[in-house]
Amino acid sequence: MRREFIAIILADERGAGLGALTDRLSKVTVFYGGNHRIIDFSLSNCTHSGIDVVGVLSQHACVRLASCIGDGRAWRPDVDGGGVFMLSPKKDEAACGNLVDALRSTGFIERFDPKYVCLLPGDQIYRMDYSKMLDAHKRSGADVTVASAPICPDAGRHGTVTTDERGAIVAFRHSAGPHASSAGLPATRGDAGEAGHDLASMGVQIFSRDAFSGFLDAGERDAARKNFDAAVPTLLASGQKLYAYRHEGYWRDPETAEDLWESHMDLLRDPFILQGNDALPSSAARPCCFVRGTGTISHSILSGLQVILGKVEHSILSDSVVVEEGAEVVDSVLMPNVYVGKNAKVRRAIVGPNSHIMDDAEIGGDRFASPQCRTDGVSLIASWARIAGKTKLPKNSHVENGVFIDSHAV
Repeated sequence: MRREFIAIILADERGAGLGALTDRLSKVTVFYGGNHRIIDFSLSNCTHSGIDVVGVLSQHACVRLASCIGDGRAWRPDVDGGGVFMLSPKKDEAACGNLVDALRSTGFIERFDPKYVCLLPGDQIYRMDYSKMLDAHKRSGADVTVASAPICPDAGRHGTVTTDERGAIVAFRHSAGPHASSAGLPATRGDAGEAGHDLASMGVQIFSRDAFSGFLDAGERDAARKNFDAAVPTLLASGQKLYAYRHEGYWRDPETAEDLWESHMDLLRDPFILQGNDALPSSAARPCCFVRGTGTISHSILSGLQVILGKVEHSILSDSVVVEEGAEVVDSVLMPNVYVGKNAKVRRAIVGPNSHIMDDAEIGGDRFASPQCRTDGVSLIASWARIAGKTKLPKNSHVENGVFIDSHAV
């Protein structure tokens, strides 16, 4: 069963980020670009990088996550013993309080005895060939190679690495945001004063086996190391060789509903930035759209089956969406099984699965925006919500899961 190179995708099932969309779901399972899920990007990258053993790691048994991935056929290479493996604590153990302990309890590393381990966040939107990153890792003789990108707003979550002229990492600064790494961990080695270049850490890391095993062992002894976010500063301070691998392509780590909406707008501007010709071999249904009467569609992406009787402009629609006569959907993202009633208006919004916007309702209209609204004005209607007819919600409205909103409650 031994493999030279395996991947582990971190997919914590606890809801985090993206507002009400992740109250009941893991961030990695949120729909993206139609019928895809955010985790599809990491899985697709593994497939196209030739990695035939992939573990999807969570602290808890993940029914929803497992149902999204299914039996892994969409991602499984035609290689004996390969595939996508759901990794969670054994049934006779309590849920682990951290992903490091969860991985140790599965015996996954021992089963495949890899020379190199690729550690991946499952909640980012990007395309990368990890085999090229592995080649760079081997050439440099690094213990750990960290994928890095130019500094951008998405850099905060994973911190910043500083490199010397050779690309060696000499310093690491933690995030100051809500997902910051554990406090008190070392963030630099002694020669940090020779640093020259600052880059955002993407959280994508390739470890040589000894370095990875050493970090897991340190986590067993020290509670401060029981988080994979601690790997870079811990190994850097211990004198290991860390190098940065420069990623030049598209990268987005959506932490808010606004981030997710903006990434969808990026996709509309240039679909090939993210998809290419064969980037996401998911099982999403081919679009089959019924446009009737006065229905129109312009500059939009559709997935699965839709019935369009109204106007859809610059938007992304998932499977089983209905837009009734006279309705308008503009600059918006509609997830599966969304219903938009007659003459309803949806502007600059994300509408979660199974939600209903009834007749004459309006979401995100500028003319009734309140002074407290943020300038981006992106509205979020979470899953199983129902917006009653003639209700008017201002831009930047956020509606929780399963909530009924009528005009008297606004």
